[in-house]
Amino acid sequence: MVQMPLIAQAQKIHFDQTLNLESGAMLPSYDLMFETYGQLNADKSNAVLICHALNASHHVAGSYLDEPDNIGWWDSMIGPGKPVDTNLFFVIGVNNLGSCFGSTGPKDINPLNGKIYGADFPLMQVEDWVRAQARLADALGISVFAAIMGGSLGGMQVLSWSIQFPDRVRNAIVIASTAKLSAQNIAFNDVARQAILADPSFHNGDYVNHHTIPVNGLTVARMLGHITYLSDDVMDQKFGRTLKNPATGYQYGYQAEFEIESYLRYQGEKFSRYFDANTYLLFTRTLDYFDPARHTQNDLSAALKAACARFLIIAFSTDWRFDPSCSRAIVSALSQNKCAASYAQINAAHGHDAFLLSDPNYHETVRAFFSSIPATTEVRHSALPKSDSSNQSTLPDLRSDLSCVADWIAPNSHVLDVGCGDGALLDYLTQHKSCRGYGIEIAPALIQTCLRKGLNVVHHDVEQGLNIFPDKHFDTVLCLSAMQMMKNVDGMLLEMARVAHEVIVSFPNFGYWQHRLALLCGRMPVSELLPYEWYDTPNVRCATLDDFAKLCDQLGLKVVSAQARRGAVSIHYLPNLRGDLALFRLQA
Repeated sequence: MVQMPLIAQAQKIHFDQTLNLESGAMLPSYDLMFETYGQLNADKSNAVLICHALNASHHVAGSYLDEPDNIGWWDSMIGPGKPVDTNLFFVIGVNNLGSCFGSTGPKDINPLNGKIYGADFPLMQVEDWVRAQARLADALGISVFAAIMGGSLGGMQVLSWSIQFPDRVRNAIVIASTAKLSAQNIAFNDVARQAILADPSFHNGDYVNHHTIPVNGLTVARMLGHITYLSDDVMDQKFGRTLKNPATGYQYGYQAEFEIESYLRYQGEKFSRYFDANTYLLFTRTLDYFDPARHTQNDLSAALKAACARFLIIAFSTDWRFDPSCSRAIVSALSQNKCAASYAQINAAHGHDAFLLSDPNYHETVRAFFSSIPATTEVRHSALPKSDSSNQSTLPDLRSDLSCVADWIAPNSHVLDVGCGDGALLDYLTQHKSCRGYGIEIAPALIQTCLRKGLNVVHHDVEQGLNIFPDKHFDTVLCLSAMQMMKNVDGMLLEMARVAHEVIVSFPNFGYWQHRLALLCGRMPVSELLPYEWYDTPNVRCATLDDFAKLCDQLGLKVVSAQARRGAVSIHYLPNLRGDLALFRLQA
């Protein structure tokens, strides 16, 4: 099906009422620029707000009729048939206050004195932007957003929305962001600001009245920022040590001799032609200030206590500006509050800028999440939102071992499913036993399947431990047919026992007679539970029921019950010989 081009049209709305700012200053009145895409449905429940990053604007997607080459900064993500599908959702892109793209900012007139604001434009915090955005939503008649989404600085706004207006956000998508800047990030921002402040053309922020532009300062600031947005690998692959004029060799001067120098200078000079220096100062300072936990003794979970949205947190493996640990800290804080939250780490080479690009895994992850968003204004409060009935698992659909485990789980339990796969058991427990919790998975395709079902899934290598969860946080941890794939079995058993009151483990029993017979015949066993050949198996541990019971005893773990199973049958006579699957219930 051929999609029509998305045509954007900028709109401006004026607010006469005063906006009181976190700093104690105020704006007596202000304008906000915004664009919309798609159609708002009858009950206004399909609205999606897009929050922009430092140097972006309200022009999120599509192009203008009179400027067909002016493509929105997130056009690869938003539009008809795209991950955020404007055939289904009414998407709003809004330009933040203090910007230079139409919303009231330093280049505008201060109505109180009739002069250009310049450096007198008040410093702002993310919370101020969010309050202004909420007024825009009120003006559009939108009481609850189906989703609010943003990357980098935009992700900070999403977090702030979930705290300030929790009942107005059903789904929150935070991409390549952080709950607060590190000292290194604050340092980068300050070096960039100092370059602008030291430019003779800056004139203490009054450069408009002096008819100058601090080009040199803005250029250097952008060069520094651009370096932090790219990964070392991408810069090396794209530029390496290639000379700008390789035929002439070194010029022995300070002009741009290497391609990377030429590229950065070009990007910086181009930036200085369209971005305002005072806006750059203001926005980077807003980045520095953001820290919702500053009011809760640095306890992020306490800061997010009010949040009741369903979250998707996305990080990129090569993003060293806001590395994945920043996103995992948000996930950890949300999980401590038993919030609905999923996390995906995308292996992408492009560093922080990856959130703007079209990585297939990244886009499919966002698409999967949005596919589970219904057109309803109901705010979700449980950690496992109900998925579409067409995706619900029924007990007969489950593997026989999963059916047995499902019977062991008490209704309304808080569960963690380690190696949850496609989420079949988690989905069943959610739908039929009103359980809440999270799955842990490492395969991107399976993570996306879980997201489409509306499940909470965390992309995580369990070999690194479960430190994102606090002690005894769960009623039950499940580790089904995954233990044999782990290298650090004893460490993982202790970790699972730390975070839960009960641990349920299953694994293929290598003491089963057919497995023994295969070895006696000189071949590695291949069966329904061990479908791999020796050369492609993910199984790195081979254990029997007796081996595992002995290990539990050594670790001080109590075996509450143990079963050997063959299909749907529980084996009681000679279980270590006649059962091909081992099932254990453990407690610390």
